[in-house]
Amino acid sequence: MDLATHQRTLLGLIRSTYQVGSHDDAYIQAVARSKDLEEAWRNVFLWRIYVLQRSCVLTFRLLKRRQVLDEAVSAFIAQRNISPFRETQGPAFLEMLSQHRDTLIASVAQFELAFMKVRQGDPGSYRIPWNVEPSSILTSLAKDVPFEDFVPEGLYETVVSREVPSLVQIVCL
Repeated sequence: MDLATHQRTLLGLIRSTYQVGSHDDAYIQAVARSKDLEEAWRNVFLWRIYVLQRSCVLTFRLLKRRQVLDEAVSAFIAQRNISPFRETQGPAFLEMLSQHRDTLIASVAQFELAFMKVRQGDPGSYRIPWNVEPSSILTSLAKDVPFEDFVPEGLYETVVSREVPSLVQIVCL
């Protein structure tokens, strides 16, 4: 096995995207069964949790409430070539979740990513669609309190822009 293939295989083991077969050499098979690989994967996972909990607070809390946090972080590790710079991990995670099948998770991730960009000086204007009234959802996540018993459904949009007071405007469509 050439060095590049060997390295890709080890990366696949760490990301849990590579399935070892009988064709793999003894070293790869030994690594796949090792406690060291399990510990390395756990360390990568916990580091991602640590960074994302601090950089994507709203989305992180929603994923935790929906009990899909582990699934989302595991998918992030498996599907993305993640920079070692923690400043880039949050935006990459939010970008991935912006297409989530759960529309509330997608809206919160899009909102948080847009807000992050605008706070850092991005001159763009971002419009995020919602199918529930976003104010109570965002307040609940920001304060880390349970959602209200009733959240009005409907078509809403948050506008995130430097041109808007407080950077955010909620529009009922």
